[in-house]
Amino acid sequence: MDGRSAAVPTGVGGEPQAASLERWLEHRFSTGAMQDPARALAMWAWTGAAGRVAARAGDRCGRTYPAPPAGVTPAEYGEIGWEFTDERCAYDFLDGAGKGVVRVAFAPGLRHQALAIRAPDGIGAQLWVDGEPVPVPCDRRWGPLCDEHVAWLDDRFVHAEVGGLWSHPLYDPVKTDLLGNIRGLLIWDAAKRVRHLQLPAPGEAWTSPILLRRGDSWCVYPDGEAYRADRPDRTLPIPR
Repeated sequence: MDGRSAAVPTGVGGEPQAASLERWLEHRFSTGAMQDPARALAMWAWTGAAGRVAARAGDRCGRTYPAPPAGVTPAEYGEIGWEFTDERCAYDFLDGAGKGVVRVAFAPGLRHQALAIRAPDGIGAQLWVDGEPVPVPCDRRWGPLCDEHVAWLDDRFVHAEVGGLWSHPLYDPVKTDLLGNIRGLLIWDAAKRVRHLQLPAPGEAWTSPILLRRGDSWCVYPDGEAYRADRPDRTLPIPR
């Protein structure tokens, strides 16, 4: 395609989606909406490959996904059928039942993107930023413990909740959320490729932690009520 080889998109079972590809090419070329068709097709093909990996039984922490293509734009995600929740966040399903999902979130300047995969049998997600895997907490029984919804604090730091804190004194086993009612925060530095993990102290009930930047500091609020009252549990210097 335009002198570049492009993978043929396939379904979760590995079958080529020739008819869907033909309709997509006809529509995109006829409307002139194509930006980089080879790159968009690479993302489409990657989604099928990731779906096959996600469907495999076995060690949930040991699943090795292919690296997602770099540089895919929001418009290109839209071209291959991803649904947008806002102008910088989109998702697609990895299987026909809609149990496995892949989500992407762009930094405000669109220079960086974070992509999360939750397999059909998982309670949390694996994470990549700009095509590089981010080490997320993982349980041998339950798999990755990172929430699939990620958010960019600015053009450098992206963060997501992490669960699995079942030994925390304030953990409530009655709550139905499999990741647990007590959460931590995983913060990834996209510039330096460094992970920061903030976990609640024994007396801190972080049920829906909020990260806010204030000057040269991070403020961690345990929930929305504390945020509205401006009562952070933790104030930390932002790494330089």
